[in-house]
Amino acid sequence: MKLIGYARTTITENDLDTQINTLSDFGCDEIYHESFDVTDDKQLTSELETVLNELKAGDILVICSLNRLGRSTRQLTELTQEFKGSGIHLVSLDDEIDTREPMGEIYFKMMNSLATMECNLIKERTLVGLNNARKKGKIGGRPKIDGRTVKRIRHLYHEKRETIQLIATKCNVSIGTCYKYINLPENEVAKLY
Repeated sequence: MKLIGYARTTITENDLDTQINTLSDFGCDEIYHESFDVTDDKQLTSELETVLNELKAGDILVICSLNRLGRSTRQLTELTQEFKGSGIHLVSLDDEIDTREPMGEIYFKMMNSLATMECNLIKERTLVGLNNARKKGKIGGRPKIDGRTVKRIRHLYHEKRETIQLIATKCNVSIGTCYKYINLPENEVAKLY
């Protein structure tokens, strides 16, 4: 069992030393840290990914505050679900959360409920948006392509004078759409006219 500390600055709180001292005082074996002002997106998650790869069942991740671990509620809930499934414990010092204790189990359950609630809210908002769009006469999905355009795509392709990119540009469709109609069986093509 290892105590692994993780510290991250935010745009409003840029004091990394205080977090590192707090994690050291708690007794962390290793401390990883990163800054909010890293401009390369790949670097932005590198230390957190390193921490997550280091953690094994029974290990304890120690943070000063929950907002240091997750950049969004969704990320935080996903991480806590991953910890629960992997047997990793989480200690958040400022929030007084320690999943090694009975109250920590309640934290896992609460985060699981928040994740479920967030998924349901996203689904509900999407359905409401689609319903409102339908009421206004808008239908989702890609616009239909008329038979003449399909015929033109197939004709230009089979002449073998144009590249697929040029055919897509001439017909005002994507390359994927061109391939879709080029590879369509003849009986399906006949239904389009």
